[in-house]
Amino acid sequence: MKDKLKFKKLLNEYRSLESEFEYNSEVLRESGEAFECTYLKWCEDNGVDFQALYNKKNKTVAMPPPQAQQEATTRFEPKDKQTKHKDVFKSVAKKIHPDKLKSEDPRQEEYTTAFQRATAAMNEGQWGELFDVIDKYEIDIPDYEEANESLEKDIKRMQEKLKGQKSTYTWFLQNCEDDPSCKDMVIQAYLKQVFGWDGSKGA
Repeated sequence: MKDKLKFKKLLNEYRSLESEFEYNSEVLRESGEAFECTYLKWCEDNGVDFQALYNKKNKTVAMPPPQAQQEATTRFEPKDKQTKHKDVFKSVAKKIHPDKLKSEDPRQEEYTTAFQRATAAMNEGQWGELFDVIDKYEIDIPDYEEANESLEKDIKRMQEKLKGQKSTYTWFLQNCEDDPSCKDMVIQAYLKQVFGWDGSKGA
């Protein structure tokens, strides 16, 4: 019973982190174009020749531009692919495989979506996703201790992904809100790190 309760606790923690990650991803997507416009306008207003900076760097940058940073944080690096929880996945197939339903069954679309999600989670080692499906359909887990270990790994992985999101210049800038000095600091740091700007006017 203790391991089962721990499973519920860990799963809720994972769901919370996943929701935060999805929200942050949307914020970064919306802010990406604004970031580029903002730093280009800043260069124009402050007499910094961005094109010269770009050419001087010979189109080789020390780190990806904002959009590439965002994409990097959303990539999933699979671990433990298809190496465990096979028995759990079999239980999922027995309960919600869409082939078990008649074609006119109103649950057909729901089961198809859920089973595809569980299959993708199994293939990529996204145990939090797999256990989310399992919990929603009240499918038994034979070994809660092993499930908890996998969830703890996924929680740490999700925390790292969130940390990555919050280390991008796009994230820093959108958190400046209406503080001009904060925006100046972020843009200057970006130009220095990415394009080797030395703080001077022009290039």
